[in-house]
Amino acid sequence: MNFWLGGELGSGGSLVWTAPQWMVLCAVAATILVWVVSLFGDRPLRIKIIDSTLFGLALLALIVASARPVWLEEEGRTEPGRLAVLVDGSSSMSTREEGVERSIEALSILERIDGTDVDVYTFGNDMLLGAPSEFNLSGTDIEGALLSLRERVAGEKLAGVVLISDGIDRGLLRRRFRDDGDNALPPELPGPLSVYAVGSDVGLVDLSVRSIDSGGFAFLRNDFTLTAEIEGLGFAGRTVPASLLRNGAVVTEQTVTLDDEGRGNVSFTIRPESAGRFSYAVKVPVFEGDAVPANNSLPVVVRVVRDRIRVLQVAGSPSWDVKFLRRFLKGDPSVDLVSFFILRTRQDVAAPYTDRELSLIEFPYHDLFSTDLNDFDLVVLQNFDPEPYFGMQNDRLLGNIRDYVAENGHALVMVGGAKSFDNGGYRGSPIEGILPLRLGVAGEPIDEGLFHPTLTEDGARHPITRLVPDAAENAIWWDRLPELPGTNRVVGAHNDATVLLEHPTLRGADGAAMPILAVREAGRGRTMALTIDASWQWTFDEAAEGRGNQAYLRFWKNSFRWLMADPSSQRITVDTPKENYRQGDTVRIIVRARDTGFEALADSPVKVIVTNGPTVIERTYTTDRDGEYVLELPADRNGAHQVDVTVGGPNEELSASTVYAVSARDPELDELKPDPAFLQWLASRTEGQFHASGDFAAPLRDVEAGRTVWDRQEIPVWRAPILMAWAMLFAGLAWLVRRRGGGR
Repeated sequence: MNFWLGGELGSGGSLVWTAPQWMVLCAVAATILVWVVSLFGDRPLRIKIIDSTLFGLALLALIVASARPVWLEEEGRTEPGRLAVLVDGSSSMSTREEGVERSIEALSILERIDGTDVDVYTFGNDMLLGAPSEFNLSGTDIEGALLSLRERVAGEKLAGVVLISDGIDRGLLRRRFRDDGDNALPPELPGPLSVYAVGSDVGLVDLSVRSIDSGGFAFLRNDFTLTAEIEGLGFAGRTVPASLLRNGAVVTEQTVTLDDEGRGNVSFTIRPESAGRFSYAVKVPVFEGDAVPANNSLPVVVRVVRDRIRVLQVAGSPSWDVKFLRRFLKGDPSVDLVSFFILRTRQDVAAPYTDRELSLIEFPYHDLFSTDLNDFDLVVLQNFDPEPYFGMQNDRLLGNIRDYVAENGHALVMVGGAKSFDNGGYRGSPIEGILPLRLGVAGEPIDEGLFHPTLTEDGARHPITRLVPDAAENAIWWDRLPELPGTNRVVGAHNDATVLLEHPTLRGADGAAMPILAVREAGRGRTMALTIDASWQWTFDEAAEGRGNQAYLRFWKNSFRWLMADPSSQRITVDTPKENYRQGDTVRIIVRARDTGFEALADSPVKVIVTNGPTVIERTYTTDRDGEYVLELPADRNGAHQVDVTVGGPNEELSASTVYAVSARDPELDELKPDPAFLQWLASRTEGQFHASGDFAAPLRDVEAGRTVWDRQEIPVWRAPILMAWAMLFAGLAWLVRRRGGGR
């Protein structure tokens, strides 16, 4: 009988129909349709009634099979409760005490908890199934782990719960214990709790840099302070050295005396001499037995910005051009101007005059162009011939200006006049090598004819001569400016210079139009040469036309912005939204590139190289339609990261760089002392059992704990042979009756 039913049907089971209702209804409808069709045919009524009844019984078996009946039997049995072991897998468990990590003690306890009924879990901020393979989780939430366990067993009563931890809990439970003491409430547990504390502060030695306060940013050539907080477990009352590093090299070293709690601050005063981002780090020694060597150094990147641009203006004699430029610079609140009009020469000093007979101070050329030069961002030499003042020191002092630009990254402007360029004796001087223009003209060095400067193709796009954003309107602005009364003549422009304005008729030695305004990137700095001394006329003529003095102001504002390498004047920039990141953050490296006309440089090759010690990450891509490329990298390595970017191909390659720092300081390592008092309280409040470090006993077990396990057996009746036999039997009988009655 069991064969015909598809299996043994127990007495405690029940029949369950498993097919969807719509499927059963469709089967019934199809069966009725087939049965109605079977009624048609020419045969006696008695025969028709018998064969249709038999055929309907056969179809009934098919309807039952389509409903997919299953005989379901369930039987419950009780199994003994299991023991759940929660192991703290956080980073603090890797702390070394007398050369041995706490995790070793934790794994030793785990090995001593015997039984086949043990389930092991690892927890940090979350709970994972299985024993920890590494102790590097970034958080510890004991209450969260206990609640996750209770949800996992879903009301089941466990034989016991075991907790192995150093007690450095960063969740809410330990905070409530500290705030409320014995009044704090622990979570309900699914079984008796056994707590095993690991770790001890006896012999714990750790010297660390906990934090650095840099103030966010610093001002150029202004002192700022880096203050580091030093903590030393086992170093109370001791004096330890602390080093300041810049770009990986030691800059200076100081000592700090720690207080009775092992804490102290050390400050380093720094005076930045250039703008940009700079990488610093504070480092303390790694002594023998240091628990966490990784926290002995902490990096920080400081952004240095210009508070004010310091400009040195030196004019050989008073003039309207000198006066207007000085007034422009004095009126800009972002400029700190030191201006000299040379009215007293060396000959005046050598003459037999007393100081009371001279109303003018002596030109302090020696200090300005030697010891004080690098205090300025920009030097403007306006109609100035140095030889009468510098004398025998001419080459040395002009060499200082050359080094000031090319090696120290500052800027120089030379403006025309009767004492500038060739007339100023700069031919063959150290400065000639950094000027945008080539000197040594044959014949008269000054042309006094009226002319209207012509904007070059480069000038139409360059930020200095882009007085308004729209190119067509910008050309109109330059076309309507007045004619100028003469210019200094030059041989031509250097190969690596960019000519922005040129003379409409005069030609240089190479036959090209003679430059009037040219700029150049000379070494690390920038230079600009303007061969006229009448740009001040742009103010009056524009004002006479009712347009104010915007052309003059915008020209000189643009010039100083470019000379100072303002980001808006750079063809390629690379930046990150922040200077300092924590481990686990995402760093967005943003590259922006523009062509010579400062339009977006789209579809251009980009190479980004990020260097962190021996680790180098290289990415190659192309800029998008906006001339941008964004690279996202995980902040997963400690220390300063140098970012070098190149954009372009073999004919022209632009480069830029920046730096950012990643602190791999794990918050878990901010506190290293174990907290056995908290673990003891937890065991006491849950009526559990507490075991101090080094003290082991078998965990508590509830012998009455158990769980009901349901054994489920399903017998698919719809596949039973009896249904097929039923359908075949009645279908066959119906066919025989129909054939005997004369049907088909």
